[in-house]
Amino acid sequence: MNPSVAPLLAELQALVGAENIISEGDSLDTLSKDYYWYSPLLRPIVDPLRADLVARPGSIDELRAVVIACFRAGVAVTPRGGGTGNYGQCVPLHGGVVIDFTRLDRIHSVEGGVVRAEPGARLGPIETVARTAGWELRCYPSTWMKATLGGFFGGGAGGIGSVRWGGIASADTVKSITVMTCEAEPRIIRYEGPSAMVALRTFGTTGLMVEIEMRLAPKLDYDQLAFSSPDWAALLEWTDAAARNGAWHKRLTSQFQWPLPSYFKPIAKHMRADEHVSFVLIDRTQTEAVLASAAAAGLTCVYNRPLSDPPKPPFLSDFTYNHTTLWAMKSEPAYTYVQAGFSTDFRNQLDQLITRYPGEVLIHLEWAAADPARAIGPNAVPEAIGVGGIPIIKYSTEERFREVLDYATSIGVGLSKTHNIHLPEGDAAQTAARHALKRDVDPRGLMNPGKMKSFPLNPFA
Repeated sequence: MNPSVAPLLAELQALVGAENIISEGDSLDTLSKDYYWYSPLLRPIVDPLRADLVARPGSIDELRAVVIACFRAGVAVTPRGGGTGNYGQCVPLHGGVVIDFTRLDRIHSVEGGVVRAEPGARLGPIETVARTAGWELRCYPSTWMKATLGGFFGGGAGGIGSVRWGGIASADTVKSITVMTCEAEPRIIRYEGPSAMVALRTFGTTGLMVEIEMRLAPKLDYDQLAFSSPDWAALLEWTDAAARNGAWHKRLTSQFQWPLPSYFKPIAKHMRADEHVSFVLIDRTQTEAVLASAAAAGLTCVYNRPLSDPPKPPFLSDFTYNHTTLWAMKSEPAYTYVQAGFSTDFRNQLDQLITRYPGEVLIHLEWAAADPARAIGPNAVPEAIGVGGIPIIKYSTEERFREVLDYATSIGVGLSKTHNIHLPEGDAAQTAARHALKRDVDPRGLMNPGKMKSFPLNPFA
């Protein structure tokens, strides 16, 4: 244990209870990590990293006491939710104390289409409570049964529901974020609407979230449909048209190149050998119209199940977004992934990738609203929906992997920096705003130090 952290052990045990301080063993290692091991580039970097201590406060007052103690000692603090991130968002680069928020899980209210909750509230229970009140989450990750609200806002982007509502930063989904500063006397600051965006998805570098208000969508009943075809292009044309059909109320539109469907073991018996598959989560009142449209396009419906209320497995969403990567890696550990955004020329881009890297690059697509206000209804426009996804790549060497990524970039595919442990840099204005916020809420630079690469590092000030 770092000598500057050791004196904190007894103090933190007194503040939150000895049972809520972890200082050794497998639990310390587990709570210091996330799903970074999806990336072969991050494994050698992250494998040796771990916190000196993990604190699990059960109230805002306990959180405040932990922050005061760490600030006084000059010890780094890194917030953690469910640990379902994929590129080390909650992994401490310089040790210190990881603050596990999962005991701060109270759902305060669901009123007027807004959920107000503590950051450790898991998205699965929020969805259940919201649906009981006639609402549902606008978007959520495929890890929704484990992921926390604060973790999603601090390190996530979008997911199921994004085909209608875009990502968490889209439209007016974020009503407010309330944070605690890392100071001798921590302040509570509430950011509303657009002003909250600067604190969103900053990997816990710009304040400790203590309360979140998120707008919900009116509840719908859904059917889970899977369509199969040996003809990739025909399936793509239909799925793309379905995603852009503003009259259809969708929560998910995904497409997978064979053999990816064969890796979805719990539903593999429904998949047809050598056929590609698309998933659609659709308003139950529109299921018949979707089935008729798919049949007219020559597609076969291989899976048709209602999404129960309250939601209970199986969920087709458990095989989408980065869960696709997880299922692929279970069958072939050499697989990894990249997050991609395709242009209006996506058909050609996909053909080029499939042709150049047969069996090495497997296409997995997700459709999302780039402009939610124009994505649904009688005045919906097709260009309001964008084509992205998480292609699966068979990893052999770093040189070959970077060659694949460079080629994708050369044909106009936008790639996220998902194999980089640092917070992605935005434009100059966004970076300046983040720096200003961090200086205000974290004057000693103790919050997840080093993760905001452009900010001066002072891990144990």
